[in-house]
Amino acid sequence: MVARISTGANPRGAVYYNEEKVEKGEADRLALRNYFTIHGDPLTLQKQQVAHVLEQQAALNERVSKPTFHVSLSLAPGEKPSSDELLSLADMYMIGMGFGRQPYAVYQHHDTDHTHIHIVSIRVDENGKRISDKFEREKSNTLRQQLEKEFGLVQAEKVARKPMMQEIKPVHYGQGDLKRDLTNVVLTVLNNYRFSSMAQYNQLLGMYNVKAVEVPLEGKKPGLVYTVANEQERQGVGFKASSLRQQPTRDAVERRINSGKKVKGDAAPRIRKIIESRLEESTGWVAFQQSLLRANIRVVPHQGKDGNLFGISFIDEKQKAIYSGSELGKGVSAAALKNKLGEEFKVAPEQDITSAKDRAVSRDFVPQTGHTQPEAEAEQKLLTARDLLHAVGHGDDQHESEQELKKMIRKKGPRL
Repeated sequence: MVARISTGANPRGAVYYNEEKVEKGEADRLALRNYFTIHGDPLTLQKQQVAHVLEQQAALNERVSKPTFHVSLSLAPGEKPSSDELLSLADMYMIGMGFGRQPYAVYQHHDTDHTHIHIVSIRVDENGKRISDKFEREKSNTLRQQLEKEFGLVQAEKVARKPMMQEIKPVHYGQGDLKRDLTNVVLTVLNNYRFSSMAQYNQLLGMYNVKAVEVPLEGKKPGLVYTVANEQERQGVGFKASSLRQQPTRDAVERRINSGKKVKGDAAPRIRKIIESRLEESTGWVAFQQSLLRANIRVVPHQGKDGNLFGISFIDEKQKAIYSGSELGKGVSAAALKNKLGEEFKVAPEQDITSAKDRAVSRDFVPQTGHTQPEAEAEQKLLTARDLLHAVGHGDDQHESEQELKKMIRKKGPRL
């Protein structure tokens, strides 16, 4: 099981996110707990009322700037407990985290292939006292392990080094089941990557030879048709978004765009710092690409028909997010890179890219950082620990969690 905790300034946003999925048939509201101020059946409440109860209690302590507690509990593929079991899981988690007396809403989502629930609550109790978040992640991780045993669930540690996404390959007409393969690409990109524009969404799809084409609809917002890129002249060119599994429509893409902007904005300084440091060390385009790939960042050039580089994007393979150069700042824009690395963009040979990526994940790889051998071994253990952090739900807080890991490494050294 994977537990991911997020915070926010207003619980209304988290409630509406879940309630709108209920309205679309993509989720069920399983329960409203401790809604004592409500008369009648809590499950009949409108979303405005659900949010209002949480907002009222949050207002008891205005000094808490981010009172929203929003957690998702995701089970391993193939695990299908009943709704009652999921509700028991949610209750035991909230009690263990110290939110058992708080008002909270529980939702079961059906928009992905794996079973998962969302719980929305607040960090202010009925007396206006703030519920501490000190060591909250560690507490959640310990509790997660206990609940895995209690409910007979797959342990997150056992899947820490398994691919987070199914392996997908570029799609071509006449090879395999076209609709199935195209759908797998679309859903893998939509559900796993962070992007902040339709153009970036298409850049990610384009890596697998798929394209989302906007089509006008009379009196409505444009719809989406998915097609095989660069092969539109072929018959049976596209599939309506509504005809594909999970219906990856324009609205679904826009929701991912909106959520991606916030997550990417928080991580952008870290990505920019990595790119700038690798740029400073590199003497050419090939070395730059190889160096970034060792940091799990892939360079995606945007070139005109004449080969001229007019833009650049970076894909953070670890956090599954794409950034344009302009999002990260002028220092890593296409113009700045050409000034440093040369006007003519040179693609690193495929064998060199593969080799660089293999070295990045090899247990025998010692980072060229000037560290002593024991320090290098500790750094390698940090790389391994990062995988575990991602599996147990620290993916959106990687920088903070890595600082904690580095403190542990300095204390324990090669014994870790």
